[in-house]
Amino acid sequence: MKRKILITVLLAVVCFVSCTKKHSVRISGTFDNISNEKIIIEQKTASFMFVLDSIQVNSGGKFSAKVNILTAEPAFLRIKNKSGRQLMMLLAKDGEKINIKYEKENYTVEGSQGSVYVKELSETLSKTSQAIDSLSKIINSEKISDTDLQDAKITLTKKFIEQKRNNIRFIINNPKSYASIFALYQQYPNGTKIFSDENDFLFYKVIIDSMDTRYSRAEYMTVVNRDYNEMQRALNLKNKLDSQQIQEISYPDIELPDRNGKKIKLSSLQGKTILLTFWSSEIKGSQFDNKLLIDIYEKYSSKNLEIYQVSFDTERDFWLRAIDSQKLPWISVCDFKGTNSIPFGLYNISKLPSNFIIDREGQFVARDVFGKDLENKIQSLCK
Repeated sequence: MKRKILITVLLAVVCFVSCTKKHSVRISGTFDNISNEKIIIEQKTASFMFVLDSIQVNSGGKFSAKVNILTAEPAFLRIKNKSGRQLMMLLAKDGEKINIKYEKENYTVEGSQGSVYVKELSETLSKTSQAIDSLSKIINSEKISDTDLQDAKITLTKKFIEQKRNNIRFIINNPKSYASIFALYQQYPNGTKIFSDENDFLFYKVIIDSMDTRYSRAEYMTVVNRDYNEMQRALNLKNKLDSQQIQEISYPDIELPDRNGKKIKLSSLQGKTILLTFWSSEIKGSQFDNKLLIDIYEKYSSKNLEIYQVSFDTERDFWLRAIDSQKLPWISVCDFKGTNSIPFGLYNISKLPSNFIIDREGQFVARDVFGKDLENKIQSLCK
């Protein structure tokens, strides 16, 4: 009953808005696979899908119509065939004259930059989703070798990373476009959100700060603001629960899980000489680099040296095998997000391996020191 009342109220509001001032777009074009039947045009709001019109396509596949949209803000319009299959999504502004050409299960669109953006975002996600599906089938195959399995998992992770980076670039480059909202809320076919990490609130903020003030109270922007505020509250609560008031530190803190899933804070090592290192077992030569660190650790761990090693691996089993086979004795942590891991950006990592030396007072004293120079520096701090 409450849902029916809510829908009635929303319809009344939409009717009031649309009746007081008309907003419309002209949509025309051709289809190579539709003739003498109608297509359906719906408007997708943040809460519901409304049928706006049905348009007759003539025997030559051509159609043209003026379509009234419900709001003054840019409208997400879905065009479907008579069986209900979605053919395309448009992002239309009041007064636009949009022309589409649909052929061979693809289409082009002119007269609407927002619609062009939505098409590009949709096609990129579709290609990524197809690649993910193919890689998942390979991974789940019973006949796959260990090497091919590992390669497929690494490639799969890279696909997820590439897709998110694509959407990030789009939002940064087009923060005033409603298509950025589309990019922000895109999902994979299984329902997984592209932006699902706790620190993704930053991209909500980019849109909020940049969007045309005419749309600040529009429905979609209300949703973006609501989700941003919820993410901020959740993150603030987490930071309060995790915060240590005992001692201030002068370096960005890290808290990641070790091989047993126990989260270990970098700041918990305060008072020791800390060698903070970044690596990935997926990179050739990493075993040789760790052999040098083991020699240093054996010499100076009894003199208050601790190594906190952050891995940017993406596959847990591969990482664990590397730790065991190399017999790494120090603190090893990883969240398996690869270069999407927070410390990657927090410490401005541009190459692997990379390291920082932190003295007993919690101050940075060196960065990216290797070989004999690294041992000499550790020796001077562990007297």
